[in-house]
Amino acid sequence: MSSWRWKVRRLRAMSLHEIATRALRAIRERLAPLPKEPPEATWQRYGFNAPQWLEALVQQLSLHPHAMPDAERERLISEANALMQGKWTLFGYPVQLDDPPCWNRNYLLGKDWIEAPAKQVDYRRNDIAGGVKYVWELSRHQPLLRLAQAYALTGDPRYAEKCLAWWLDWIKRNPRGWGIHWTSALEHAIRVLVWFYCLRLLADYAPLQPTLPKLGGALIQHGEYIERHLSPGSSANNHLIGEVAALAVLGNLLPECRLALRWRRVGYAILEREALRQFYPDGVNAEQAFGYLPFVWEFYLHAYRLQSMPDAVRERLMHSIEFVRNVMDASGYVPQVGDEDEGTVVPLWSESADRHRVVGRVLAALLECEPPPAYHEADDSLTCWLFGTPATAGSRLTESRLYPDGGYAVLHSPRWQVLFDAGPLGLGSLAAHGHADALSVWASLDGKPLLIDTGTYAYHEDPAWRDHFRGTAAHNTVQIDDHNQSEILGPFLWGHKARASFTSSDLTAGMVEGTHDGYLPDKHTRTVRLQGDTLEIRDTITVDRGSRATWYWHFHPRWTVQPAENGWLISDGETVCRLTVEGLPAGAESALVQGKGDSPEVGWYSPRYGHRVPCTTLRVRIEPPPWGDDDIIVWRWTAH
Repeated sequence: MSSWRWKVRRLRAMSLHEIATRALRAIRERLAPLPKEPPEATWQRYGFNAPQWLEALVQQLSLHPHAMPDAERERLISEANALMQGKWTLFGYPVQLDDPPCWNRNYLLGKDWIEAPAKQVDYRRNDIAGGVKYVWELSRHQPLLRLAQAYALTGDPRYAEKCLAWWLDWIKRNPRGWGIHWTSALEHAIRVLVWFYCLRLLADYAPLQPTLPKLGGALIQHGEYIERHLSPGSSANNHLIGEVAALAVLGNLLPECRLALRWRRVGYAILEREALRQFYPDGVNAEQAFGYLPFVWEFYLHAYRLQSMPDAVRERLMHSIEFVRNVMDASGYVPQVGDEDEGTVVPLWSESADRHRVVGRVLAALLECEPPPAYHEADDSLTCWLFGTPATAGSRLTESRLYPDGGYAVLHSPRWQVLFDAGPLGLGSLAAHGHADALSVWASLDGKPLLIDTGTYAYHEDPAWRDHFRGTAAHNTVQIDDHNQSEILGPFLWGHKARASFTSSDLTAGMVEGTHDGYLPDKHTRTVRLQGDTLEIRDTITVDRGSRATWYWHFHPRWTVQPAENGWLISDGETVCRLTVEGLPAGAESALVQGKGDSPEVGWYSPRYGHRVPCTTLRVRIEPPPWGDDDIIVWRWTAH
């Protein structure tokens, strides 16, 4: 991960301006480092009045705990009660926390990150305590948030006492510039936002008052770190949005001073710029990772709760909500296109809510546009906390649309919903969160996911599985000679990138066609046609005679797939679909594969970060030499 080879590759992905920016930062850190002072000293340095600050914060950051529906209120309190006993879930795995928690510990493995100056800690390493996400997640302080919520909902001081004790312990054990938690500006940004909401929720808890200089000073220290470490150049993706959103909120919620004015000005200026850079005009997020949409939405939501939103930002965000309303199927499922790590910022909702719906609905309320529908009362939890009332009913979009900027087509029929990808790999030179999925197809039948993206599963903690899940074989497309369409150079770094594009479309006829150049001189063109009960996928392959082509079709685990006459029969016990294929040469080999053991191979599905379960993958392979100049393979999926 930290080898010289990776560093050379990473440098090549940077512009000269970015290299210069990073070099100047390093010089500044050496010549003029931030003072290693306790948070109270930072607070005193600016001369703020703590009681007046808290009073103003309560007015600015309104919350409505009494608007919670009874069932959601009980779920939140139940989660807080579990935390009082040290019980928490880390990416869906139950863990037992210490009291206070060991903040450097990966509680899944029981291993700790080293105690050392932050500049000596390489968070990319996975040989110390596993992947860094598993230790960073706890220090996003969402357990503190849940305890603070329980206090606001019940008035029981035990929750506030525990929340404040853990908070102060974290500050004590993680002084400025020390350890794993001072290595990422984005992690600082998330803590800033969570801390402000904790302050608001604990505002009438008397023991909070004496701690305000420490808590306020820690907030300022986080802001100072973020300002010096904004993600530059090739790293300017969702991280930069989060970082400047935190600066904007700090600038609004700290007492008025030159520092706050600067942070507010810088934060909102970059937020506006990045909305236009990271969201295409058609609403698709340029990272090509659907799981990051609600994460980025949250940052814009919390920043623009406090200041009016420019029309250009409003338009991009409204279109992004429309896009999600169109790709969401009738069960509320959003395809896991690109990376998905379940990132949240200020999750005031219980674990019963869905991120796309709970954040999409409250953002739509702020924007005054149509929200995604709610499928569970918890989906309105955040809207109730922030605005005191649920969002409007909301709906899905069920009309076929082309998103030419982002490179997606969505086709609808009474029974099918199909997503087709002919878009970029990802954002910028890194394309960090994109997958090698050009011309991939995702489909739901009768409102149930059928053809799926297999997910993400891992980042730094398991390089082999990381590469598998974002590779071409893990997607519903064609692979030539067992190579990825795009070149993997690191966990968040791509080399040669396949370029995909639409070549024609007729949405009234339910047809769209695309191609990509990832295997030149070999060429793959795919035509998707949806008519009534039938989905037809036509692949035109132009290859050298020495090339091998392999198709992969990944099915949601609820579906069983069995060989049948001239094809395969697919069923979930209620709905039946028959797949037939035309044009395969006599020597074609097919196999139904399900995941077994620990090898990173097809037949696995990652329903959420850090989890994988077996699924059925249909693999069809054509070995050379039976190719002609233009071989056409037709896959016909007919619902019964």
